[in-house]
Amino acid sequence: MSIRTFWIILIKILGLILVSGALIFVPQSIYFLYYAIKSGDLIDLLPIVALNLVLFLSYFLIVRLCIYKTNWIVDKLKLDKGFKTENIELNFESSKIISIAIIVIGGLLFIDNIPTLLREIMIFSQDKNLFKDYPKSGWIIFSFSKVIIGYLLMTNSFRIAKLIEKQK
Repeated sequence: MSIRTFWIILIKILGLILVSGALIFVPQSIYFLYYAIKSGDLIDLLPIVALNLVLFLSYFLIVRLCIYKTNWIVDKLKLDKGFKTENIELNFESSKIISIAIIVIGGLLFIDNIPTLLREIMIFSQDKNLFKDYPKSGWIIFSFSKVIIGYLLMTNSFRIAKLIEKQK
């Protein structure tokens, strides 16, 4: 494996970690906007919307660069220059390394959100409210979605890795 390929794989893995972080960032910012609108304080709403928009766009740009424009990053930062050897002795294909990273990220999502989901379901079952009247029903759906996404990442890691590798 060449040093350039190693850096490309590493940057794509960092991009995938950022995508998993988006599963936390985006819903929290939407909830914060909802709370600001619900409170009725419209003077503070414009800076909050502007800040969230700037953060979301910069996050999207960084993720897009890390996953789809890795060659550009390696060229601009000159990450493959200055090494004594051109190759690193790794006998793995880049798609296999990326799929292993996707499995790890999916496993972390799955394992991290199972306790939260079970806790919220247990509290809901003890509360004896309807699901639509339960104040934390959105968090149950959110935790359930993250568990499902983690499971799907683990089971479809090779397909996702091929999709990412195809974008070269």
